[in-house]
Parts: sequence; C-alpha cells; structure tokens
Amino acid sequence: MFDVFNSILPPFLIILIGFIYGKIFPFDLKIISRIALWLMATVIAFTFINDYPPSFSNLKNYGIGILLIFLVSLIISRFSKNNKDVILTSGIYVNSGYLGYPILFSLWGEKAMSYGVVYSVMNIIIASIILPIFIGVKVNIKNVLKLPYVYTIIIAYILGINGINYKMLPNLFLETILMIKNSAIPFLLLFVGLSLSKIKLEKSSLMAVSFSTILRLLIIPAFSLTYVYFYKMDFELSKVFVLESAMPVAVNSVLLIDNLGGNTSLTSLSVFVTTILSIFTIPIWAYILDRLY
Repeated sequence: MFDVFNSILPPFLIILIGFIYGKIFPFDLKIISRIALWLMATVIAFTFINDYPPSFSNLKNYGIGILLIFLVSLIISRFSKNNKDVILTSGIYVNSGYLGYPILFSLWGEKAMSYGVVYSVMNIIIASIILPIFIGVKVNIKNVLKLPYVYTIIIAYILGINGINYKMLPNLFLETILMIKNSAIPFLLLFVGLSLSKIKLEKSSLMAVSFSTILRLLIIPAFSLTYVYFYKMDFELSKVFVLESAMPVAVNSVLLIDNLGGNTSLTSLSVFVTTILSIFTIPIWAYILDRLY
C-alpha cells in the first residue's frame, strides 16, 4: 500500500503546484485548456493508440462497461429530486484523461496508459451523446465531432493496425513529437491544478456533495470491479478499467452544467472534494487491484 501511495503522490503534488500558482498569478484558463485538449492530450492519445492499437473486443468491452456505469449513475441520481443532474454528471464525467493518464503511467507503464486512452475516448463519446438527453437538453451529436480525440483515435488506430508508426518519421519530427509527449503528463496535471484554483466554492448542499462523492469514488469503482469480474475481462484491461472508474469528477463537468443552466457551484464543489479525497481512495483501489490481479 505504501509503495502504491508513493507512486500516486507525485501527480497530486504537481496538481497542488498548479493550484498554488493559479491562486497567486493571473492566467488565461481558456488558452491553457485548448493546449491541454488539442495538443497535449491529443499527442498522448495518438502515440499510445498508434503504439498499442486496441482490438475491437477491447473497445466493445470498455464501451459496454461505461454504458452500464451510466445506467447505474442514472438510477442512483433519481434518489435526489433537487440535485439529480449534478449527481448524474458526477457519476459519468470522470477525470480519466488529465489525471488518469499520469497515474496509470506511474503505476503500470505505457501499455496501461494506452488502455486508459481507450477508456477516456469511450467515456467522452458516451457522455457527450447520452448525458445531455437526461439533463433536459436535446442531444447534439455534432458536439462529438468537435472533439480531437475522435479523429485522433481513428487515424492512430488505422495506421497502427497497418504497421505504420509515428516513430518512422524523420528524426526532426520524431524528436518534436517525443518532446511534446514527454512534457504532456506534467502539463496536464498542472492544468488540473490551475482549473481547481478557478473554482468558486460557495455554500452548497452537503448531502448532495456527499452523495456524488460516494458515487464517484466508491460505488462506481466497486460496480466496475464487479463488471470486469463477471465479464471475465483480461487482467490488465480490468485493472485499467476499474482504476479509471475510480478517478474524481472531471473539471469539464462544471462547463457542461454551466452551459445547461445547472448548479455550477455544487458541481464545482463535487470536483474539488472528489479530487482531494481521491488522494486517499485511488491508492486503496490500486492496492486492491494489484492484489487481485
């Protein structure tokens, strides 16, 4: 357990540094967010999918699992009349990318991180298509096509299965890609910290935040562990699926709720609380997974 905690602590320390800098210095979060999404996360997605192109069965396994997680979140959210939208969003909008990638890389290496990319892409697509339907807004499939992940994973996958790898590029371009790839993880962690520093914590319902926190950090990963067991998923795929499901609420959920006219202060508090508490819950889940697999 202590070794797992030591592996996970450095990413959270980088988040803390980003948070402190965000509180001290003024900055433009929009441009940082675009660099994180369109450059850093995209380069990570492309290189890891190209190096480790997933099989169709892996895509199917993760897709089914995330759909089931959505259904569980939907059912549980219906127990709260006033905050069901926030709880549902907290259940499905998981920080599997900006935080999940670095932790997977720290614990289990590049191949595990490539599975994390698949999880993140499937989660974003399912959340973007299905989630708006259940929070009172008509679905807009065009939003999915605005995500660089969709094009990235398709191109990287097609090239990968045909034996075409980015490492075949001339050295000048390859070194540039590798430099971006190596700097992407700390950049994404700093982005999480900077994003948290912008969240305005206002007085909100303690019960609702507690509900969404328990759902995000305990119920969903426990359900995911049950799913991979009965689905008889491959060990390495199972570990990544469960640990990605144990990540805190994504910062982007605040933007989603804000655009849909929901309770942004409550969503912000859920992001903040789950991120802080995940420092303790993620090592526990990682330890359990290492013992089981």
